[in-house]
Amino acid sequence: METVYYILGIVFVVIGLAVSIGLHELGHLLPAKLFGVRVKQYMIGFGPTVWSSRKGETEYGIKGIPLGGYISMIGMFPPEKAGKKARLFQSSIEQARAEHLGEISKEDKGREFYRLSVPKKLTVMLGGPLMNFFLGMALIISALSLIGSPQLSMSINQVLPCVQGSGPQGECVAGDPPSPAVEAGFQAGDTVTAINGASVNTWDEAIERMNVQQGSAVSIEVEREGQPVSLTVTPVWIERAVFDSETAQLSRDENGEPVTELRPFLGVQLQSELRPMSVGDSFAMGIDATGSVFELVLQLPQNLAQVFASTFGPEERNPNGPISILGVAQISGEIAASDQASFEARLASGLLIMGSLNFALFVFNLIPLLPLDGGHVAGALYEGLKRRSFKAFGRKDPGPVDTAKMIPVAYAVWALLLGTGMLLIIADIVNPISIFG
Repeated sequence: METVYYILGIVFVVIGLAVSIGLHELGHLLPAKLFGVRVKQYMIGFGPTVWSSRKGETEYGIKGIPLGGYISMIGMFPPEKAGKKARLFQSSIEQARAEHLGEISKEDKGREFYRLSVPKKLTVMLGGPLMNFFLGMALIISALSLIGSPQLSMSINQVLPCVQGSGPQGECVAGDPPSPAVEAGFQAGDTVTAINGASVNTWDEAIERMNVQQGSAVSIEVEREGQPVSLTVTPVWIERAVFDSETAQLSRDENGEPVTELRPFLGVQLQSELRPMSVGDSFAMGIDATGSVFELVLQLPQNLAQVFASTFGPEERNPNGPISILGVAQISGEIAASDQASFEARLASGLLIMGSLNFALFVFNLIPLLPLDGGHVAGALYEGLKRRSFKAFGRKDPGPVDTAKMIPVAYAVWALLLGTGMLLIIADIVNPISIFG
């Protein structure tokens, strides 16, 4: 059964990726049609066509490799200006231009993409990435606000036998002093309800109530099998790391060092439960996740160098570094097959994975290089700036910017993307990242 769940986790990612790509291309398609541009094809995937159907002037279809998608608009590149012949890669540039201009009929005149105003070009090209951003945010909010994020409950999952074990890997051995919880008579399944007579709802509240003079006994009331039980415990005080109560992430100071504080220690391990977060907090976490992807992209060269070193050398792989879609599918499969979490927790994790993947698609497509959407956005912004400057100096409108001349750059970017993808796939096969260690 575990294998079945693992496969279902992978299928979840494959379907989610296809839907994300489909909506991305829809973000381009709808404004393009709204502005009158003729769209020849709307395709999910690359390679051989698996299925297609024509509706009106557009062919809609699915291709064999679901790792991308595209819409084909006529007139992506303007006709070449007289006397402006390129020298390098001229044949490739002419071929790309012909693909977008060769099928324009008399009825299509005026419906070319290059004829759009700069704001309309930006709307069409940003429509795809923004669709991924909003989809990612919807998935994050659904996971955290509708289902919930794992947080500590007030129920005890395990009573630790000692304070600090002296065994080889920190295990408790004979002679280690028992934990306060053992001495006080706590049991797995107990639910803490009150500290020193005051009711508590969170473990932070419980710690605050226990935060009395060191060496002082504390009265704790628990519910055991439906009955109230009063226990008296004397906590020990040890230096412990501080975690953010909202995000459950390790708190760090301005120097990036973990924050610690002296806290009362009972010797209990609490059960976790899903608690819905406010929509505002979920949105903030989505923004933080998007910012983390931006940082990852900005540090991509050194991150890829680390992946290479950990794949073909002795260095350990950074679990927070980049991974391929294969790695994402593997992690999703691990989560789905895990028996350590409820169905709701696994579903929330799956939605968080797909939300993060959509944020990655959003950020990645904003890179200002062809053939990515950001390359066309950069071209449109340059066109607007050029036209404004010409107008300011009383010069003739220079017309649309010829982005076809950037085709050599697009080929180089494609080669770089292919190499990066292959490296990450090999890394995820040879040295995969596992959330369970």
